[in-house]
Amino acid sequence: MFKGFVIAVLLMLGASQLDQYFCNGRYTDGTMSMLRQIRHSFRS
Repeated sequence: MFKGFVIAVLLMLGASQLDQYFCNGRYTDGTMSMLRQIRHSFRS
């Protein structure tokens, strides 16, 4: 289970780096904004 989690985290970090390089972080910024809004909706 831990191995799968580590692989998923590393893949997400790699995808983020590729996004920063090819798209100036457009998709990473959008994803982080969406996650921030989801977190705020659960905190009420």
